Amino acid sequence: MILHLVIPGLLGPWPADLTLPRPVVPALEWLLARAEIAEVPSSIEALLFQQFGLLVADEDDLPIAAVTALADGCEPGDGWWLRADPVHLRPDVQGVLLVDARALAIEPVEAAALAAAFDQTFAEDGLQLRVPCPERWYLRLLEYPGLRTYSLHDAIGRDINPLLPQGPNKRRWHTLLTEAQMLFHAHPVNRARDERRQPMINGLWLWGGGSLPEGAQAPAAQLYADDPLTRGLARLANVPVRSVPENADEWQEHAHHADSLIVLDSTRYDRADSDPLAWVDHLAELERNWFAPCQRRLKSGQISALHLYGGQGRRYSLTGAARWRFWRRSRPVSQW
Repeated sequence: MILHLVIPGLLGPWPADLTLPRPVVPALEWLLARAEIAEVPSSIEALLFQQFGLLVADEDDLPIAAVTALADGCEPGDGWWLRADPVHLRPDVQGVLLVDARALAIEPVEAAALAAAFDQTFAEDGLQLRVPCPERWYLRLLEYPGLRTYSLHDAIGRDINPLLPQGPNKRRWHTLLTEAQMLFHAHPVNRARDERRQPMINGLWLWGGGSLPEGAQAPAAQLYADDPLTRGLARLANVPVRSVPENADEWQEHAHHADSLIVLDSTRYDRADSDPLAWVDHLAELERNWFAPCQRRLKSGQISALHLYGGQGRRYSLTGAARWRFWRRSRPVSQW
């Protein structure tokens, strides 16, 4: 039985000048020390596309919007989709900082009202904002908009100015984003939020443009994920995807000795949120629920191979033979 564990943010990357607390994760440190290391795509999103047998040209966005729209119940068809996620933009001495929807607690009625105002304002441009869920919004376009974008994850907590969409049509889209900010700022939804001392939904972040790719194939017999990208890729490959088990014991009960790919999300935002203490807590939970049990199963032969993907463009692969590599000494996980 082969297990692929995809864990966004597991190994940062953290700034080199940051002093990190040392997590107590002996099983993870053992696994990292004794693994064979191979290069994989540096972003988790690109890694998942690769796992499902999909290749995207380096000069193009990953078509994340079309795939997650599929997971959110839309029918992407052959259109060109952009994520247009709701955000809070806050002026700061460092520029204009972005706060993503996790901190906004957007109600469906608020999303619908702002989308209706957007659609009315930009009707002549042929734009319609779709809001199948409060935290993920979409624009469906008839053709390539001439943009190269930066992911929302890369923009969280950072100055947006160097991360705005680029490309031959960037001026038009920068103007549209500014107009949308002014429209949302004056909307009754945001006036009411301001009175309640909630952060305004005063901007959109465009990213992940493209149309649905073809030829997706399941990377393993069993898939477990709660994130919309993996679930959309599974639907594209026409294979079932289950919710993430609580721990390795629960997984093994349901896997029935089938090869599995599991996406564990707990550390995904720790680096973006500049929260190393949360990262330490999440690693302790992963150690208890996954790394220590997987170490035991590797030693006993219940797992024939384990592949860890923790970011930074590396895959850490182990088989049962790892237990004989005594010369590979464990070192603090922060050094990885």
